[in-house]
Amino acid sequence: MTSTKPTVAFFGATGGSILACLSLALKAGYNCSALSRSSSKLKTLLLERSISQETLDTHLTIICGDIRDLQSVSQTLSPSKPGITNQPVELVVSGIGRPPIFTPNPLNPTFDDPTICQDAIRTILSALRNLPASPLNPKPWLFVLSTTGISSRVRDVPLLLTPLYHWILAVPHKDKKEMEAVLIAEASKPASDRAMENFVILRPSLLTDGARLGSGQIRVGEEDEIRGTANPAVGYTISREDVGGWLFDELVDGKGKEKYAGKMVSITY
Repeated sequence: MTSTKPTVAFFGATGGSILACLSLALKAGYNCSALSRSSSKLKTLLLERSISQETLDTHLTIICGDIRDLQSVSQTLSPSKPGITNQPVELVVSGIGRPPIFTPNPLNPTFDDPTICQDAIRTILSALRNLPASPLNPKPWLFVLSTTGISSRVRDVPLLLTPLYHWILAVPHKDKKEMEAVLIAEASKPASDRAMENFVILRPSLLTDGARLGSGQIRVGEEDEIRGTANPAVGYTISREDVGGWLFDELVDGKGKEKYAGKMVSITY
């Protein structure tokens, strides 16, 4: 039976927030594709979240590859699976990133891939430009996971966290800031020249491994680089489960993409 739900592509699906979003999408019956360097790892993580093998077989296509490989990314954006029409996805969710490597000095972590976020978004955009676009295959929406602490307009983190964000996390934040700049530049093009329909950048506060508390506990703020407005939600932490849950409820499954189109959305407790 053909699903009327949009097909969703996931990048960074083994990470906590994107994994949580993918799990919710599969449980809700969405057809999904995911790029992963290890299909067995992703399947194990999903099975541990009570996603049945039948659901994985029916609704998930895993492409093994690297985010910098254009062919692998293109296959993820136009997945092929028995029983599922091979056509471009309608929604793209990206949460690519690398964790810090802590040295004996915890105040001086290292990062083994300091340009992974900007490289990922460039590859995704390149692959999107190659997708066929028509009234029957509209350009996809792009939802990208970023971070607070990189706004050029206003302070969006508590003062106590400023040293952490601007010293210890300076390297990945520089990468994420460039990633956002690439996406904003793409969105500033005429609609006919853009690789995607539109975008939403999600900026969560410091991520934790806590349980999902639900949307009632989440505060939401907005920043619009193109219009020059900023009213962020300033807070200390939010769990990866709540980030993934909000991403699914508001952007994938809900109608929030129209409300937040072209904006950086900060979420925190």
